Amino acid sequence: MTLAQYSASYSVDDGITYTVLKDLMSVNLSVGVQAQLQQLRASTCSIVLRYPDGYDDPITDLVPGTRVLIKNIVGTEFDVWEGKISDVSVTWGIPYVNNVGNADFLEINIEGFFADLGRMDGLDYAMTATTLTSQFTQATTQSGVACAYIPTTDGRLGPATTVSGTWADWVAQTALSNNCRMRDGLEMVTGRVNIVSPFSITACTVNFSDTPSGDDQKFDVIDFDSLADNYYTQVSVNTASFGTATVTKAGETVPFRTLTVNTLSPSISVGTDFANYLLGNYQDPALALSSLSATAEQQTTNKLDQLDLLGVANYPGKSIVVTFRGTNYFCIIEGVTMSSTPASTRFTFYVSGQDLNAYLILDNTKLGKLDENKLGY
Repeated sequence: MTLAQYSASYSVDDGITYTVLKDLMSVNLSVGVQAQLQQLRASTCSIVLRYPDGYDDPITDLVPGTRVLIKNIVGTEFDVWEGKISDVSVTWGIPYVNNVGNADFLEINIEGFFADLGRMDGLDYAMTATTLTSQFTQATTQSGVACAYIPTTDGRLGPATTVSGTWADWVAQTALSNNCRMRDGLEMVTGRVNIVSPFSITACTVNFSDTPSGDDQKFDVIDFDSLADNYYTQVSVNTASFGTATVTKAGETVPFRTLTVNTLSPSISVGTDFANYLLGNYQDPALALSSLSATAEQQTTNKLDQLDLLGVANYPGKSIVVTFRGTNYFCIIEGVTMSSTPASTRFTFYVSGQDLNAYLILDNTKLGKLDENKLGY
């Protein structure tokens, strides 16, 4: 049995130095989304700690905007997630039995950096038509929030547009237009908010199985769902600057089940390709693997928070293999939740299956449909 242990530290100097918060009782973290078509949202985290000296000696630095870092402290320490405090509450309690100490608890709610983008008005900034890498550099300069497009070598283009809403609106539309995932607060090197191209999706070195071997992680809960939001017979893509592209499933008659998406596609042709791509993925109702759950203490070696490289948490945009009753399911992580106490740590992974990820690797048996992939959208 392997118990997971985490620490929480805060910084008031923009991450130069950190102070560890003592008596941590629980950590609840949520990143990404639960279904592929959901709107992007900021990561959230809440931590609870005993606050025995709070009334007499409060930690005055714990105010909205202070950065908080969650670390794994088992073996070689590594960063798991970072965000900023959104609110703090204190519950004063009666003394414990035999006056061991006051039953006072401090709850800190933390949000990812995408939330900062949601508070930054675009002020009608004129985004130039250039590569997505360059556009995200402009977004970082204008918003003050470090955000990046991964991989930086990807030459995909973004159209000229006016950022009339918030910077979060622009990031979300750009991500949707290019079928990207968002990593919010998970990586500290390239940016605080990272948009990951589908061409940058790489396989985890550790996978999941109900009968694991080696470093594979054992799950104890698995869910298959057939979702209304995963079934459409018509797709309408609004390209913002070039009109609307609409495609319909062959043989269907009105009324259609229509998926409408607002994008920043660089042309009506690209918008049409994207509409066809979405229709190909969502035109048939299907029961598919949607989530799985596992605890750290079930594992021979717990790697639930580092499915790939040490120091990089599991995150949206990583592909995994889930083996269940002898069948391999090829999935992409869309979101992750973690609930941890000193006694137990549980992770839930929300995934999209192979049938919803017909990517641009020709005739690929894991991330594509044989002979149905296109070279662009």
